[in-house]
Amino acid sequence: MKICIISNSHHTNDVRLYYKIARSLAKTANVYLICADGVRQESVNPKQIVVDSESGRKALRPLYSRAKRLKPDLVICVEPLTLLVGIYLQKRIGCKVIVDLHEFFADAFAERFSISTRWLMKLFYLVAQRWLLGKIDGAIAVNEQILDQALPARLKAKSIVIPNYPVKNVWDSHRETPVEISMLTELNFDMVYIGGLTHSRGVFKILKAASRLRTKIPRLKILIIGKFHNAEVEKEFTNIVDRYNLSGTIYYQRWIAADKIGLLLKRCRVGLWIFDPRNRRMRRALPLKILEYYAAGLPVVSTKTPLMKALVAKNEVGELCEYTSRNIADAMHKILSLPKDEYSAMSQRAIDLVNTRYNWEILEPKLLKYIEKVITT
Repeated sequence: MKICIISNSHHTNDVRLYYKIARSLAKTANVYLICADGVRQESVNPKQIVVDSESGRKALRPLYSRAKRLKPDLVICVEPLTLLVGIYLQKRIGCKVIVDLHEFFADAFAERFSISTRWLMKLFYLVAQRWLLGKIDGAIAVNEQILDQALPARLKAKSIVIPNYPVKNVWDSHRETPVEISMLTELNFDMVYIGGLTHSRGVFKILKAASRLRTKIPRLKILIIGKFHNAEVEKEFTNIVDRYNLSGTIYYQRWIAADKIGLLLKRCRVGLWIFDPRNRRMRRALPLKILEYYAAGLPVVSTKTPLMKALVAKNEVGELCEYTSRNIADAMHKILSLPKDEYSAMSQRAIDLVNTRYNWEILEPKLLKYIEKVITT
């Protein structure tokens, strides 16, 4: 049995695609992860194949050509655009096609537009997405809410929820340190934020909270890893760092491969997941980053929402706060001021949560059973 996973925006070493889905499916099939960027490796199953492309859209044709040559029994599409490739392969070679839905694509698309037109752009996107999804054989999603939003009614019975939980001991294996982060791996950080850098993801609240907290913790160090939404956000970020004299407090790393993040998490004490609770997409989604923080033994400071209360407060693995720089700074200070034994206990609870409840190994049999059903039905 051959399975192709195709993506026009992810790398071949993407954690969910390679370390979870591809490696799990490789236990029962020959798996080919075909992307427009990343590591090339075609000697060991699952194989990692990179096609030449100048952009995500231009990757569609080479993705199709490479997958067609392999004649897979099943194609797993990762982005809505790659559904076009999957559907065409379905018609030409008769393979089964499913999709892996890992975010609220319609909401993310609509956020690019003005507030007055977002509802219309979201509706347009949903209509187009449901039309495409109506032509395939099944769907995997990281939560029920994404399924409810994205899928046409007839496909829901053929779909399955497989959350994006981390692999057990994901950060324990030895990995070579990339040159670009070698200096950072020699430092210790009080807190770390990993994710997109936008207004709604709270990056400016973090900066202002850091300015407040520095009066209590003069040698405070915060590591921020991520890409800026646009040049204007990056300019504003730089201006605030300069204005509040945070150059010795804020350490910024633009991007590192997902499988190398653990090298930096091990140098940190607390994970940050701050977001504007008015953002419906972020309020509803279970963030993988929090679980990755837990896997590294990091307690979390996050925005107070019902989902975060269940994930953080109920499990006593961090602090929740209102979405203001003052409250964020207070929550940061509370965790950083914990006695050593209390911090260690909280850190161990975070690790135990991943090892016993939120890990990919628990989900793997469910994935294998679903894939077998799709191919044989």
